[in-house]
Amino acid sequence: MHAGLGRFLRLAQDGSSAAGLSPLKQIDEGRSGDIWDTASAFIKTRFPRADFVASTQRSRQTVGVVARRDWAGIARIRYPDDSTGIPAGLYANVDFSTRLANDKTVFEKVSFRLEPDGWRLTGYVPRENQ
Repeated sequence: MHAGLGRFLRLAQDGSSAAGLSPLKQIDEGRSGDIWDTASAFIKTRFPRADFVASTQRSRQTVGVVARRDWAGIARIRYPDDSTGIPAGLYANVDFSTRLANDKTVFEKVSFRLEPDGWRLTGYVPRENQ
């Protein structure tokens, strides 16, 4: 296992903001532009800032008022080449089980790519089923 991934996994298991909660908080606060500013370079080339912000805000609006988030899991994915349209590299998807104020549970996935300077966000996807 890559040393950086081990640290990332420990942070996620401890519920650390470095492993997904910080970007979720920024999304909650309507600061998706701040996320784009520090996102993976390939995200910036594929999605103009305004499009990323609008898409993230639309996705977040489907969630509702958050009462509590709990770390639900993490998946490591290695893309060996660019044949899928995703740059080669090591990725991590951090999943959260999110309890809403209306007692409904949704799941939120925050995705990252390991780059030379650390983990960079690549996406946010809320969904109703795990």
